[in-house]
Amino acid sequence: MKKEIIYYTCNTHREDIEMACRRQLLKSGLPILSVSREKEIDFGDTRIILQGARSPEMMHRQILAGLEASDADYVFLCESDVLYHPSHFEFTSPQDTAYYYNINVWKYWFEDGLCVWVDDMKQVSGICANKNLLLQHYRKRVERIDREGKFSIAWGYEPGSRKPPLGFDEFPRFEYKSTVPNVCIRHGETLTKSKRSPEEFRNPKYAEGFKTAREIPGWGNIKSIFDREAIDGSTTI
Repeated sequence: MKKEIIYYTCNTHREDIEMACRRQLLKSGLPILSVSREKEIDFGDTRIILQGARSPEMMHRQILAGLEASDADYVFLCESDVLYHPSHFEFTSPQDTAYYYNINVWKYWFEDGLCVWVDDMKQVSGICANKNLLLQHYRKRVERIDREGKFSIAWGYEPGSRKPPLGFDEFPRFEYKSTVPNVCIRHGETLTKSKRSPEEFRNPKYAEGFKTAREIPGWGNIKSIFDREAIDGSTTI
């Protein structure tokens, strides 16, 4: 059984954020397949480059390209502005016909250090699943993008979040929690908007458990990670 990380980047984020997240990802001990936009990056055991504008459509194409190139049984989809704790990768999908999301994740605002938690944070950046299941799913997504000319938020980003006709299959999604949380960095170049207060959630159920903090369990002061990265690239957690 082979696990692999599919890492995708738009190459527009701050260098200190992206490099800190890459260094942290190396601690997983898993092979990494990177899919970068516009230019090659010095990261990953296998490297793919796609040309095109930064967009939700491009993100889908990058994920699909990684899945098509992977020879793994199970994959983790990993984004370039998330600090992944090694415990995230200890999980193995118990079913080949379901999507699994690590919901032990905090959001961290780079500019002012605000940390936000909600109870049920299912994000593409937290997926682990059977490679062939995800491959089938993302082929359908990209085929619809090609047919309709663009991505629609009505489909949802997360596999398993919608059933047809808006969604793409009937496979369920489940959740798990790593021992230590992942940290999703919010900054000026994020593709999606995040909420800093319960009132910003259109549907109150997605704000359940909302709380803020200045430190994240298992990580301490997140700012110090980027400070160390800026000084000498010595990120260690």
